[in-house]
Amino acid sequence: MSESFFFPGFFTSFHIWSVLYRGTEKGWVYPNHKHPLFEILYVERGDMSEWVNGVEYRLKPGDFILINSGDLHYPQAHEDSHYFNFHFDVEPREVHSLFRMLRKPVYSPEQPPAIRREIREWMERLIGLFQEQMDFAQKMLLQANMLQFLALLLEKTVIPSVGSPRAASLSKRQIANETAYLLETRGTEESVQISGLAKRLNVHRNYITNCFKEVYGVSPKYYLTKVKIEKAKKLLQETDLTVQEISETLKFSSAAYFCKFFRSHVGYTPHQYRIGSGKKA
Repeated sequence: MSESFFFPGFFTSFHIWSVLYRGTEKGWVYPNHKHPLFEILYVERGDMSEWVNGVEYRLKPGDFILINSGDLHYPQAHEDSHYFNFHFDVEPREVHSLFRMLRKPVYSPEQPPAIRREIREWMERLIGLFQEQMDFAQKMLLQANMLQFLALLLEKTVIPSVGSPRAASLSKRQIANETAYLLETRGTEESVQISGLAKRLNVHRNYITNCFKEVYGVSPKYYLTKVKIEKAKKLLQETDLTVQEISETLKFSSAAYFCKFFRSHVGYTPHQYRIGSGKKA
């Protein structure tokens, strides 16, 4: 061992924002949203999905997903389920950069069996820690455990993937996520949203389209079509709005065009789809 050494100081912190450990009924869905925090969902029993940036990740008992800050996402339950969910932030910011360089969330079913087993053991350990009445020392122990778990994810799942040529750069991912958010929330023509975003970011609209395709694997136009179809289905199934009102809500030029658009992508007219889903016309 060397007789002397120097190690530069560094700062690390871990902020837990909210923790849920609860059951939910079949059919439960939380609204699509995004936030600047990391989020973990671990399914203890049941059958759930987490939709992230338009992609479904199915979660069976013992499955885990870590959602990156800024990603559009929402969970749903396919049967009565019990899950563990919490939001957190961490310093240094380099941790955010590493996770953002991945094209998708950390999803345990895609990991080797040994890593899946380690993740499952860590989740059960953290559930046990969160359930205890905590004094200050126990809260510090919880933070230490969470940092150790994140180090495991970085070492065994994130860092080995960052060097992949398939990974998108941070700037491209940010642009793609911003585009997806606009398409999800504004719902007008994709060309209008991309032109406005291109002007705001001072880049060419073709660059935004290419960033989007690299991160999401589809064009913004295709993504917007999927968003509109899913919103239309939800409105037909869950509301009593007329077809005319739905077409106006989704900013179609006319009810006739909405009906033609819907039928071309779903195979049924809006009326037929509503009847088939059990909702009165």
